[in-house]
Amino acid sequence: MTAIQILLTWVAVLSIGAFLAFGLDKKLASKDKHRVPERVLLTWSILGGAPGSLLAMFAFRHKIRFPTFWLVQLAALGLWGWTLYQL
Repeated sequence: MTAIQILLTWVAVLSIGAFLAFGLDKKLASKDKHRVPERVLLTWSILGGAPGSLLAMFAFRHKIRFPTFWLVQLAALGLWGWTLYQL
C-alpha cells in the first residue's frame, strides 16, 4: 500500500465513524438522553473524519447552527485535503 492509499483509508474509516457518531448524537438528542460530547464529535473531524462529519451535518440536520462546528469541519477538511495533495 502506498502512503496515499493508507491516508485515504484512514480518512474513509474515520469519516464513517464520524458520520455514525453524529447520527447517534442526533438520535440521543431527539430522545432527550445522555449525548455524545461535542469535543468527541470535533475530535473525529480533526483526526480525519471531516468529510463524514460534514455529510452527517447535512444528512441529519445536526449541529448546523453552531459556528464552531463549521469552522472545525472546514479547517480540518482543508488541512486533510492539503495533506493528500502534498502526497
